Amino acid sequence: MPRICMEAYFYCHSHPNPSFVYHDYICLAEGLRALGIQCYGDRSLYKSGEKNKFLIQYKKGYRWYNATLIFFHSNLYKLIGKKKADDIIMKITRQPRNESKIIFIDASDGVRTPGFEKGAQSCDVVLKSHYNRKYKYPKNFIPWQFGLSNRMIEAVHPLPFKQREQAFLVNFRVKHQLRDYLNNRIRAIVEKSLIWDNSISDPEKEKLTGKDLLFWKQTGGRHYPSYYDKLSKTVACACYGGVFAIPWGNYNKYTAKIARLFNNLIPLFSWDRVRQWDSWRLWESWVAGCCVVHVDFDKYGCQLPVMPQNKIHYLGIDLDNLEDFEASICDKALLEHIAENGKKFVLQHYSPEAVAGRLLQTLNLKSG
Repeated sequence: MPRICMEAYFYCHSHPNPSFVYHDYICLAEGLRALGIQCYGDRSLYKSGEKNKFLIQYKKGYRWYNATLIFFHSNLYKLIGKKKADDIIMKITRQPRNESKIIFIDASDGVRTPGFEKGAQSCDVVLKSHYNRKYKYPKNFIPWQFGLSNRMIEAVHPLPFKQREQAFLVNFRVKHQLRDYLNNRIRAIVEKSLIWDNSISDPEKEKLTGKDLLFWKQTGGRHYPSYYDKLSKTVACACYGGVFAIPWGNYNKYTAKIARLFNNLIPLFSWDRVRQWDSWRLWESWVAGCCVVHVDFDKYGCQLPVMPQNKIHYLGIDLDNLEDFEASICDKALLEHIAENGKKFVLQHYSPEAVAGRLLQTLNLKSG
């Protein structure tokens, strides 16, 4: 793709908070920089090495109105609250603009996320992670993803499939309703052909130094070489997560919970969708060359900008047809086929440069 003559501005809120991670910003900034687009912000953010310059740079005197692309993040609502976040965003979106585009990245979990708020709705587009086509969204929402950073791509060292451990990796950091449920449903099936590996590395034994320690600090404690090593030499990985949901009561998390409890007592609806289904783990597993196992995206409404295909790029679970999953998980040739295609798919469509280029096309921004 030709180099682009424009600049980007990422609003992080000037007071740094190490517990807030801007993974989406990093993926986009890496891609934009690869396309020749300089990236600035209200503070400097992220280094790819101890001696490297910041990826997103604070430049004295540089303001949002100097940029063609202006980014806000859902973290802003967590940092300062709804009213202040709305005020900051709308102070900018109400200003006269020429060809600049204002983009809101909504990476939050839940039903009614910050992308629904007035500030986000005043932006040109909302890039919505965890997008599910069975929900109704505002018109400026488009499907988005957690995605790949260069750090992830460089952290894995995939072994050839036939040299990998015949194991199914299920070492989740965080418990989810869907994870617990699926683990109980499929464990006996998986163990007919693969080892059920739920071992978790001890962070205290990692003793990170140098670049790895830097990445660990910048990712909220999500960078562990031992984890990437295990992904790189394991046949398959459980990447499912989130919450199974029904087609009723989905206004916010409270109504959704009440609807779910009521439906448990009087089963009127079956689970037909999944919330909060995206994860870092999904993209790490794809690029590590594992066979990614998730729910069937098409059946449960999970939407990505470029859709993977079940049994070609990932292995999708259908609760109403576990016999098909059993036949698939036992088929080593199929698992190898999925793993190889999945890695090619994710590098082709979700590398930082591919993601940045697709955003520019979506915004109808031309080179030159």
